[in-house]
This record gives sequence, C-alpha cells and structure tokens, in this order.
Amino acid sequence: MQNYEPDVTQLLGLYQQLEDDIVADMVRRMLKMGFVSESTAYQAEVLQSAGILYEDILQMIADRTDASVAQVRALFEDAGVKTVDIDNDTHEAAGEVPVDIRQDAGMKQVLEAGYRKTLGTMRNLVSTTANTTQTAFLQACDRAYMQVSSGAFSYQDAIRMAVRNLADGGAYVTYPTGHQDRIDVAVRRCVLTGVGQTAAAVAKKRAEDSGCRYMELTAHGGARPEHARWQGQLVQIQGKRTRKIIDGLKVFTLEEIGYGDGRGFKGWNCRHNWHPYYPGLSTPNYTPEEIARLDEKSISYNGEKYTEYEISQMQRKGERKVRALKRRAAALDEAAKNTDDPALKQGLNDDFAAVSVRLKDAEKTLKDFCRQTGRRNDTFRSQVNGFGRSTAQRAVQAAKRVQNGKKELTSGGDGGIIKEQERMQSSSDYAVPKDLVKSREFRSKFDSMDSDKKLQRQYYQVAKKMLNHRSGTNGEDLYFYNTRTKKWYSSTTGTQAGTPDYTEEIRRALQESEKDEIVSFHNHPLGMPPSAGDLNAALKNGYQKGYTIGHDGTVFEYTAPIFIIDEAVYNKRISLHAEKGDSEFQAQVNALLDLQEFYKFKFKEMKSDG
Repeated sequence: MQNYEPDVTQLLGLYQQLEDDIVADMVRRMLKMGFVSESTAYQAEVLQSAGILYEDILQMIADRTDASVAQVRALFEDAGVKTVDIDNDTHEAAGEVPVDIRQDAGMKQVLEAGYRKTLGTMRNLVSTTANTTQTAFLQACDRAYMQVSSGAFSYQDAIRMAVRNLADGGAYVTYPTGHQDRIDVAVRRCVLTGVGQTAAAVAKKRAEDSGCRYMELTAHGGARPEHARWQGQLVQIQGKRTRKIIDGLKVFTLEEIGYGDGRGFKGWNCRHNWHPYYPGLSTPNYTPEEIARLDEKSISYNGEKYTEYEISQMQRKGERKVRALKRRAAALDEAAKNTDDPALKQGLNDDFAAVSVRLKDAEKTLKDFCRQTGRRNDTFRSQVNGFGRSTAQRAVQAAKRVQNGKKELTSGGDGGIIKEQERMQSSSDYAVPKDLVKSREFRSKFDSMDSDKKLQRQYYQVAKKMLNHRSGTNGEDLYFYNTRTKKWYSSTTGTQAGTPDYTEEIRRALQESEKDEIVSFHNHPLGMPPSAGDLNAALKNGYQKGYTIGHDGTVFEYTAPIFIIDEAVYNKRISLHAEKGDSEFQAQVNALLDLQEFYKFKFKEMKSDG
C-alpha cells in the first residue's frame, strides 16, 4: 500500500522566492517614503508608491505563474502514471489487462480536468496577493507616518518597527471566506489536494472499468479522528452494499468516508490513498494490531516518547521558526543597504545582530532535534531567497559579536568599567508583607483567571509558593502550566536578579508545546507591571497568557504582542511619563497603555472581588 505524495519542492521554491522578493520590494519602497513631509504630500507619495508596488507584484506573480504551469502539469501526469502502474499489478492478478493512462481516453480526461481545475484555483489564490500586500504596505506606511508626526516615536524607531512588521507579515493569499495563508502554504495545499483528488479519481475510474467493487484505504500515524475510524479498511465504490465485513475489514460507503467533501477522504491535506481490492483474491495490507501501533509513542526526544505525527509537527514548527527569522534578517539587511541615515542604519544593524543570535539558537535547536530523532533536516523548508551566502555570513559574524559582548558585560569588561550584572540580593524592600498570601483579598485575584475552580486554586498555590520562597530577595521564580497536558514546570534556582532561570526542563517543555498552550507565572520583587522583556518572552515562547505576581500583592495579566517590542521605544515612553511627574510604577503602566494598541497585546491588573 502506498501513500504517494508528489515532490512539490521545486514548485514551492518559485513561490517562496516570490514572497521574499515582495518583502524586499516593500522594504525598499518604504525607505524612500517622506514620513516627515506634510500630510497632503505624504498621502500623494504613499498612494503613488503603493500603485507602483501593486503593478510590480502583478508582474512578479505573472512571471512565477508562467514558470509554474509546466511544473504543475508534470506533477499531475506523474501522479496519474504512478497511480495506474501501482494498481495494475492488483488488476492483472484478477485477470484484467494492464492499461496505460496515456492511451486511455477516459482516464486522460479525468486527469486533464483535475489539472485545469487545480491550476485555475492556484492562479485565483495567488492573484489575491497583490491586493493583500498593497493593503499591508499602506497600513505599515500610515502607522509609521502617524508615529512620527505625533512625536510618539522617532523616525528611526518607526521605520525599524515597520521593517520588522513587513518581514513578519510576508505575502499572503486570501480565500473567498476571508481566511489568509502564506503564499507557499496556500500553493502547497492547493496543488497537493488537487493532485491527490485527481489520482484518486483516476484509480476509481480504473477500478470501475475493471468491475472492481472495493478499494482498500491506506493508513498512517497521526490521522484525524474522523479519518482514523476508516483508515486501513474497505470502501465500496459501486453496487449496493450487502456486507459490512469482508476478510475482517469493515466496509464503508463513499459517503461515510466523506469522498468529495473537503473534510473527508482526499479533502484538504488528506494523505490517505486507496487501491483496488478483490475479495477472495486480495489480502489485507494491515492487521488490527498494526493499525493500533500507528500512533505509538516510539520516537525519543529529550527523554520523552512521541508519535511519528507529533515529531513531524515539532520539526515543521522548528523549520517555520528558522525561516521566519531568516526572512526578518534578510529584510533588515536589505533596509540597512538602502538607507543613508546613519542613525537608522545603525539601528537596523543592531536589530540584524539581535535576530542573528535568535537565528543561531533556532538552527542549533533544530539540528539537535533532527540528530536525536533521526530525521532529515529539510533545509529547503527553512531557506529564504534574500538570505544568501553573504547575508548568512554577516549573520554569523553579528551573532558572535553579540555573544562576545555579553561575555564582556558579565565579566566586567576592560578594567571593570562595565559593571557586573546585578546578582540576587536580600533587602527589606523585597519582603512580602506578613499574612499577605493568606488574605482573602489576595486570593480572590485568582478567581477570574480560569472558570475551573480547581485550576484557580492551583494558580493561587503557585503564586503563594513563589512569594514565600523569594520574600526578602530580588530573585525570580518561574512556573509554566500546559493547558493541554495539564503539567506544571518550574524554575526556582535562578540567582540573577530580574532574569528567571530557563532550565533545560522548561526549554524542553516550550519546544514541545503548541502555540497558546502555556500559562506563565513569575514574581516581581518590587511589584512592577510586566516589562517589555516579559511581553517579548510571551511572543517568543507562545504563551496563552502570563501573570506577574508582585511581592506587594499586585497581580498583572498580559498577552503576547504581535511582534517584538523595541526595548528602547518602551524605555523612552517610560521616561516621557516620568518627566510628567508619574511615579516609576505609573510610568510603566502608562507606557504599556501607549504601546498596547500598536503591538496588539493586552494587559490588566487583577483586582480582588472586595
């Protein structure tokens, strides 16, 4: 039994290159904009630039589409030939004459119809990219202009944020439902679904022509529950069903497996296939025991066991992270090359260096993951057209400079001019007031964190543990709760002030968690609200939400921003409010209020019910 999946690597390469070229084009055009001009002049300039961008993208799309037509046809023809060749052996054993799809008018017609339908769908999807990209460009420019003209941000800070935003956004297609996907994701889904459906239709036509009534369905690990119930079984494709069990296999109808439905067999992202089955002649390809073992946790990673499906999803997540960081690095590098503003160039280069460090860590993690699990590191999935050899070399050098700089900072540097990072200290300033953790006022702040009262109590107990442990010190404990696995992870040994210790256990837990599964808790010795670093950690690690627990009883809830908050921007907002007479606490609160709309995060202070 074979789950044939065509190789779309070369085809996707065209559209990944398209996305990278679009991002680079947007960045270059943004840097030419006059964000310090009068409103009327700016509007005329941005509309003109957006119009030219739109035309450029249409041409890029046309070029890629023309180049992809022959590739898509080849994928369909190859799938048709292989499908018929694979099934010929079974049909021959039943006394049928082997056929060649290239000589069979009926099957050729099925193949051609599937090819034309898929090509049309792909073209329609990709064509929406011009509109979505133009809209994203206009929004990014308008946001930067408002930031600069209002005086809330410097020109340099606004542009740096805009570049990162454009890089992280990339190029999207828009479905008729309004749903959006990255362009390469949409093309892959469209082509693989189209090829799969057409190959299945060819196999069905061949079976019907041969008088074969049944098809045996393939099986694989990690199947959706609604697909798992029929995988490895039989489906009747013609005639009235008279038996529900044949050779120990359950018999389903086409309707029962969802044939022709996007959610069913050969629907969206379905990897199942089928092959002819002749009762009394054919032998089942799977035993019940083999099907049951498909979802066994047999692959080891960091001391835990996972299924093949879980491992593949973890690898895809790691590859997406590497590609996203490469895309951002390439955009920052492109921007730095296209500006003559010294301050902006320096800021972009600093951002490039910071991203390079994160990229190095992500690549190291992915490499180690593949080593432990025995999987092949699919470099194609993480490559970026604008991140060539020269950019990669600069990224490596930048990461080394940052790492060396960190070593100098912690060691005191030359002659001790740079102070050593603050270590954990004891002070009455950090003491938790007597009886605070036992008070009803403090405990009731946890009642609205979750509808599950049992989980409310767990959250409260964790907060109490942290405060009792760290009372009188400026150290921070860190707790994670996985809402899917119901497991807790903790770090309580860190000795560096303001920096919870990310233990190997916690790093592994974050690596294995899906987005928005984690709820985070850590203490703030001075009772301050979440910092920019806290919010950035939520984005980086995919928190569902996070909580800071102050030694004075203050509790804040926060969510992740949509992109990394610039620490310099955050600190500048604090300074502006401090200059107006705000306390340090209120200045930080007001700075977060200033930034939450732009960065799209939420935060609030948890209040007691009394």
